[in-house]
Amino acid sequence: MDTNFKNSESDNFETSILRLEEIVSALESGKLPLAETLKLYEEAILIYKNCNQLLDDAEQKISMLAKADDGDFILKELAE
Repeated sequence: MDTNFKNSESDNFETSILRLEEIVSALESGKLPLAETLKLYEEAILIYKNCNQLLDDAEQKISMLAKADDGDFILKELAE
């Protein structure tokens, strides 16, 4: 199991979710020493935050699409 996950912008959502699933499985096993459990828990929190940001970014991009009168989709600026 790779415990050297790097939380960078280049990590995509799918890779992050797969790593998070690995961590959850390891934590649920109950066979890890406390120090390793805490290390994996901290890593999981970072991955969770990264995934949340990726989802927020995707949601903003999706909400910017609007249907035009001719039926095509156009990009619209979000009102702040």
